[in-house]
Amino acid sequence: MSVKSYEAASRAFESQLKEWNWTGQKAGRQNILEAFLQLAIANGFNSVSMRTIANAVNIKPPSLYSHFPDGRDEIVAESLRWHFHRFGVALLEAIEPARNAEEFWDAMVKLHFTRQVRLPESNLWDLLVATDRMAGVLPKELRAQVDDWVTLHEQMYEAAARDMGCPDPGEHVRVVMTLLEGATRWAPRDCTDAELEELADRAVTLSRAILAVDFGSGTQ
Repeated sequence: MSVKSYEAASRAFESQLKEWNWTGQKAGRQNILEAFLQLAIANGFNSVSMRTIANAVNIKPPSLYSHFPDGRDEIVAESLRWHFHRFGVALLEAIEPARNAEEFWDAMVKLHFTRQVRLPESNLWDLLVATDRMAGVLPKELRAQVDDWVTLHEQMYEAAARDMGCPDPGEHVRVVMTLLEGATRWAPRDCTDAELEELADRAVTLSRAILAVDFGSGTQ
């Protein structure tokens, strides 16, 4: 039995995820990363200093360096990796029951949408990645990892779309991902779980409508 495109893309994504193994992370490091994320969400990315992080976890600033020897830059990098890792774990769990490309696509869209609405750090990191594309704020090695990660995620969407009959889905997928990353523009954070589920179904409907659009070759 041949492997579907979306199954192969999922396996590639899972393989990359395993390279970022968080099972050995100590609780102290995770607490610091959590504190950094919460401070960045509440006060803005640039306002978070080593001192404010140390105060949040109730340790002295020099003690942070025993966990992160390279200081704030390392905390930023590890926070970004951790965010992507947690998203990846959740994504693989969401798509695991899928029996075909349509169910795979719907599960991806719903998970993506729900996390954008419910988790403020999703928007924080989308902004950081977008800023890096314009101003190059991330270290070179981390930027390469982020690019690989985003590409693998997009390839999962593209593979499912091809299996669903969209022959050249690159542009369609980029539009869908833009729609989902802007979810908080049209879905309030304080919506109830029932409202969120309804909105997630709407996101699926919109995404499928986008796949059906014939973008053509543009105007001449």
